[in-house]
Order: sequence, then C-alpha cells, then structure tokens
Amino acid sequence: MHLVGKILVVFVLVLSIFLMAFAGVVYNTHMSWRDATMAEKKKVEKAAKDLNDARTESERLVTEMKEKITAAEQKAAGSEADNQGLRGEVARLKKEVGDAQLARKTAAEQSVISGEEAVARHDEAASLRKLNHEQAQRIDAEFSMRTKLEDQVHSLQLDFDAARQKNRDLLAKVSVMQQALQSAGITADANELATKNSPPPRVEGIIEEVKPGKRQGSSELVEISLGSDDGMKVGHEATVYRSGLKAGQQAKYLGKILIVKTTPDKSVGQVIESSRNGVIKKGDNVTTRL
Repeated sequence: MHLVGKILVVFVLVLSIFLMAFAGVVYNTHMSWRDATMAEKKKVEKAAKDLNDARTESERLVTEMKEKITAAEQKAAGSEADNQGLRGEVARLKKEVGDAQLARKTAAEQSVISGEEAVARHDEAASLRKLNHEQAQRIDAEFSMRTKLEDQVHSLQLDFDAARQKNRDLLAKVSVMQQALQSAGITADANELATKNSPPPRVEGIIEEVKPGKRQGSSELVEISLGSDDGMKVGHEATVYRSGLKAGQQAKYLGKILIVKTTPDKSVGQVIESSRNGVIKKGDNVTTRL
C-alpha cells in the first residue's frame, strides 16, 4: 500500500475511534440526566406527600388545640382561682397553633420550591435531549462525510495507480527511443538539440586572445568579442579569417571554432582542427555570415 493510503487509513481509524468515544459520552450524559430527572421527580412526589401529611397533622393539631382551648375556657368559667393558669395554658396552646400554622406554611413554600425545581429539571432535561439529538445528527453527518472521503481516497488511489503505470510505460518508451537515437548517432539531449536547431546570428567580431590546449594534443581555445548579448550560444560555430593587411591582398580563411562558453560580452571557442587552415592570432576576424 502506498504511504498516502496508509496515512489515510490511520486517519480514518483514529477518526472512527474518536466518533465512537464521543457517541459513548453523549449516551452516558443522556442516561445521567434521565436518572437525575427521575430522582427529582421522586423528590417532588415525596415532598407533596410530606406536605399532605403535614397539612393533615396540622389540622389535627388545630382541632385538638381548639378542643383544649374550649375545655380550658370552660374550666376558667367554673373556677376563678384557676383562671390565671388557664389563660397561660390558652396562650401556650395558641402559640403551638401558630407554630403549627407556620410549619404548614413553610412546608407549602418548600413544596412550591420543589415543584419549581422539578420544572427547571424537566426543562433542562428537554434541552439536553435536544442537544443530544443535534449531536446525533452531527455524528451522522460526519459519518456520511467520512464515507464520502473514503470513496474519494479510493478513487484517487485508483487514478494514482493508473497514472503511475502510465508513467512507467512512457519512461520505457522514452528509454527505447533514446537507445534508438543513440544507435542512429543522434544525441538525445534536448538542450543540445535545441542549440543545434538554433542557427547563430549574423554577427562579426575579432579574436581577443588565443590560449593553447590545457592537455597535450587538445585543441587550442580562443576568446572572441561576441557574447550572449550578441546572440551567441554554446554549440554555435563561427569562421575565423584574416583580412588583407595590404592593399589588394585577399582575406585568408583560417578555420572554424565551436563555442563552448559564453558571457554577456565575450565567448570562448574551441578550434575545430579538421577545419584549420593556418595559425590563428589575436586580432583575426570572426564571423557567422559565411
């Protein structure tokens, strides 16, 4: 498998693990809130039951206190000596009744608070259910996108394999063609072919310096006054001649040079020994017009 394919497989595997973990967290969160809601509902039901019990007990206590007050008042009417004590008992009983009423009111308020909390918990659970639904939709969309990406990766892999095979076929054909060109004595270097196919410009210059070959038996080199700014390129050929030095004397053909190096205003040429027709000296003429 190609490196790109391996990387994509690992990426898809990591993304799948991440999505599974995310779905597990969402599911656990949903179950936790549902359990919390049920617990709060049980608390509300218990609070309502306690409120009813408190109301019943309060009513019983009120009834009992009223009966005691009535009995105390009857005793007070029958005995002036016990009147003061009975009044204290009545006050105490009235206080107990007030405390019972206060307890009943407090229980009612707590029940209301518990109910409000239960409503808030219910709203919160509904909000979480909505969030869970949205997250489930997002997970489905991401799964669909992952499937689409996997299809694209597979298609690109097929295209890549086809292009690689085509490239191999083309390289094999190029190799065969290069061998055929070499067998025919034709260079396969594109730059060399372009240079040979590009004729030199029609320019004239002079020999500025003559240098002997660096190795014994090698051709001498000449530096001419024509450079790349004049249109000279490596591979161009030029003719060297000596113009008549005296009146009526004809120009003398000295040979040809092959340009091996260029600068903007100068070039270096190698003397083609097979074309030599004399000794080339500084000041001789160079032309590409012939």
